[in-house]
Amino acid sequence: MDFSQYFVYLTISIVASVSVGPSVILAASNGINFGRKKALAGVLGHVFAIFFLAIISATGVGALLLASPIIFQIIKAIGVVYLLYVGIQIIRSKGSWAFQVDASKSPSRFALFRKSFLIAISNPKAIVFFSSLFPQFIATNKPLLPQFLLLASTSLLNAFAFTFGYVLIAYKFKERLLDGINKGWLPKLTGSIFLFFAGALAINR
Repeated sequence: MDFSQYFVYLTISIVASVSVGPSVILAASNGINFGRKKALAGVLGHVFAIFFLAIISATGVGALLLASPIIFQIIKAIGVVYLLYVGIQIIRSKGSWAFQVDASKSPSRFALFRKSFLIAISNPKAIVFFSSLFPQFIATNKPLLPQFLLLASTSLLNAFAFTFGYVLIAYKFKERLLDGINKGWLPKLTGSIFLFFAGALAINR
């Protein structure tokens, strides 16, 4: 892989990382509600899921999943159900979305990690992304492992940097959102966005 090929992959990876999806919305919400340090656990859950999906795609399992419509639809259905669950959970949370001053009442770092991981891992688009993209940038006449590590680490670094960037932005402007959070309209809006993502994933072919 020469530099020009890598630059193309880097550009695609950045665009994919910047785009707003369920993981980004959740990360920003965690930053507003629970602070930067706890939100970081959710970002790591998102990044770990991406790494797992990259390995699945690189080992050929991703291609197998894409070749089996039934398995792919099962993964898709799981993703839809989980997005619906998260959206409804946020909408019904009401007062628990006020800023957490008592750390004992906020979710644990592991809970935030797990929720972000499950959202990312249940999105079949990530499998499609890696399974279709990796072969375009890997030279089969050269050692595969170094190329995979380069592409995967690029995606992981971008996912971490931009997702945590959304956390920092949300945290910085949280005071301006305080009224909306405590009155309940922000969790309703955020939950509705998750329901929208669930619907979009359900009808997407």
